[in-house]
Amino acid sequence: MSHPVARRYALALYQEAQEKGVADRIDEDMDALRETLDGSRELISLLRSPIVPRPKKEAVLGRLFEGRVDDLTMRFIKLLVEKAREELLPAVVAAYSALKDERLGVVEAHVRTAKPLGFDEAESLRKALEANSGKKVRMKMDVEPSLVGGLVVRMGDKVFDRSVRHQLQVLSAQFQERAFLSQN
Repeated sequence: MSHPVARRYALALYQEAQEKGVADRIDEDMDALRETLDGSRELISLLRSPIVPRPKKEAVLGRLFEGRVDDLTMRFIKLLVEKAREELLPAVVAAYSALKDERLGVVEAHVRTAKPLGFDEAESLRKALEANSGKKVRMKMDVEPSLVGGLVVRMGDKVFDRSVRHQLQVLSAQFQERAFLSQN
């Protein structure tokens, strides 16, 4: 679930990018910010730290991004620091990405499988999910051997659990219910 304040900031940036005709550039900037944030726990710690003064945070962010991102993106980052909202930067970037996906008709599917899928299997799954959702699907794949077999797909608030582990749990619950009913 996205942070409501982060979503408001992301929406403001998104709308301004659209109005100024630089949406594609800002999309790229947000992707670069996400990669940087994902790759640096130190940067996340710095943004969240109440001990580090805001001018130092602004200076670090300036050194990292000044000249590498659009002026609108840089002004936006500075605004977050000025408004004491810099700790929301990762959530704002995620919310912006969600807005971009909505605009492009893309939905993310988080797929967990017991063992890695081959290219053809993954492509068939993606096509089936696109047919089911009516949107373009971007899949994130994780291997989770505890599923025993099958897969679990989460798209938005929908979960499709076709794992062997889940099927065994369902069967176990049915057996227990029948055993209870037959005792009465």
